[in-house]
Amino acid sequence: MKPMNENPGFLHLCELGNPQELDGSDADVFPAGQPPRWLHMCIRHKATATFLMDVAALDDLVVDAMTAEDTRSRVRILDGGIMVLLKAMHLTDKAAPEDMVSLRIWIDDNRIITTRELDVDPIHEMRDRIRKGAGPRTPGAFLADIMDLHFDIVEPTVEALEDQVGLAEQHVTSSEMDRVCNGLTGMQQRAAGFLRHLRPQRIVLEDLLKSETGLLSPRDRDRIGENLDQLLRLLETLQDVRERLVILNEQINRLRDIQLNRTSYIFTVAATIFLPLGFLTGMFGVNLKGIPIEGHPAGFAILAVFCVVLVLGLVGFFRWRKWL
Repeated sequence: MKPMNENPGFLHLCELGNPQELDGSDADVFPAGQPPRWLHMCIRHKATATFLMDVAALDDLVVDAMTAEDTRSRVRILDGGIMVLLKAMHLTDKAAPEDMVSLRIWIDDNRIITTRELDVDPIHEMRDRIRKGAGPRTPGAFLADIMDLHFDIVEPTVEALEDQVGLAEQHVTSSEMDRVCNGLTGMQQRAAGFLRHLRPQRIVLEDLLKSETGLLSPRDRDRIGENLDQLLRLLETLQDVRERLVILNEQINRLRDIQLNRTSYIFTVAATIFLPLGFLTGMFGVNLKGIPIEGHPAGFAILAVFCVVLVLGLVGFFRWRKWL
């Protein structure tokens, strides 16, 4: 257990690297009357759940949610505190932006507890702030700061996805479909991944704003309200991106069908033109007596001219009928 910040009035960060060694004597990580403490724990250690239940004295449903391997974004507001579960990005681990992982937070009057399977980017940023002595002063401010960091990290990635879709639309307009098709599936998967993880977070923020808990100050609520507006904009952008990708996919399929039909049409016209020639050459190539112009000295030239005239006549006919 290593205290990371000792500035009075700010949060103290305590990371428990080996919860297997924890026992009741470690209750001093939550000293009464002291500035709020942030306890950051790993769910992969078997003793984490026991510590949260026996030492931190959390509700058993909260402990189950805080130590579950996979969670869905939700909020649970109790008399003694607030549990918030979100999905956040972990780009520092070189993961795909849409592959979000759980961010689990418990706050009450004098402590903050977060648990991790993988550390997410907002946790890294908050840790750096506290080490520099610039962390939040209250658990409610901690929650608002984490949400600020979370959505500020997500927003540029969503905007980059929107820009990629706009560039793909330009390529399709320029008939450069080969430059679009390779990345189209990836953009669709990314948009779907963001929507899957961000949609439930709208309910989380709305429930926090509706709650009457005293852990959130009016300032904290205003900031969470701004986060909700930011999230709604992101969801609208992602829904728009998804619809544009569907239209883009349909447009690409339509252009491909047009190209395929055009190619098939050209082959059909060519086959129609050369079919009589094949018939004539086959007929006149028969080694029988009585073939017209057999004994004429310019017989081959006459046959060749006749074939050319036939081809030109067929081409003219097709153009007259606007088939070519």
